[in-house]
Amino acid sequence: MSPASSTPTHAPASEAAVTLDELLRLLTLREEDGYAVGQPQQHPEDRVFGGLLLAQAVVAAGRSVPAHHRPFTLQADFVAGVPTDEPLRWRVDHVSEAASLTTRRTTLVAPDGSERFTALSRWGSVRDDLADHRPAAARAAPAPEELPGLPERFGDDERIPRWWRAERPVHFRHTEAPPYVETTARQDHQSAWLRTTSALPDDPVVHAAVVAYVTDMSILEGAFRALGSRRHAPGSRILSLTHTLAWHAHPDLSSWHQFDSEVRAVAHGRTQGEGRIFDRDGHHVVTAGQVGLVRLA
Repeated sequence: MSPASSTPTHAPASEAAVTLDELLRLLTLREEDGYAVGQPQQHPEDRVFGGLLLAQAVVAAGRSVPAHHRPFTLQADFVAGVPTDEPLRWRVDHVSEAASLTTRRTTLVAPDGSERFTALSRWGSVRDDLADHRPAAARAAPAPEELPGLPERFGDDERIPRWWRAERPVHFRHTEAPPYVETTARQDHQSAWLRTTSALPDDPVVHAAVVAYVTDMSILEGAFRALGSRRHAPGSRILSLTHTLAWHAHPDLSSWHQFDSEVRAVAHGRTQGEGRIFDRDGHHVVTAGQVGLVRLA
């Protein structure tokens, strides 16, 4: 989850819930002076949530590629914190053009011209006639209908900022209680079910953007599990540095998908995580990776 945040005792008023309708509004970018311009989303530390930056970067790129192209990779770098009190101005560079492959670089530009975030994404034609080999298997997990969401687990717990327990654009249901205010059994992995709160519009660019949005939610939480720490202990913080995505299919998160994640390493205040999204039938559809700074209280 980015950007960096330390946990306050009480959640500030700016921590507004974000509904799916609000997220879809934030993913509608307008053209202005050669930029694709979006609006920010409130965050507990008055910095834009990293998942929104990933999602808007996908939209800015996706609106510039041929309509039949779909994303298959994204490599992003979080360069600086992004304040919530100004529009998000995206410069879209057309790196390459081909009938079956396009490459875009989307860069978030500050008013002074400096870069705050950048992502290189590659888009191409979908070829269903080619070989398919995706051997990864989802972890055994309870059905999502049997699990509580974050509002049910933590709705009245003021030790947790409201950002993590208020309404979100997606239902997010951990298969085991997350290490928010209590330590959990030591392990370097976790699983969660996710689904948007209502149907998404029939727009493949929006579908891809929502995938990018949700993969910034919990991919590094395994660091707290692995070291017996608590995500929302005073002084704990986490900051995304890089984020990668690979689409093996193009899922519609209007239906339940399982998000398995694990931490590969925690060293020198940095952690590396990997996540895999599976559909309800167990098909591996997306791989995500993230490197971040982490402080454990």
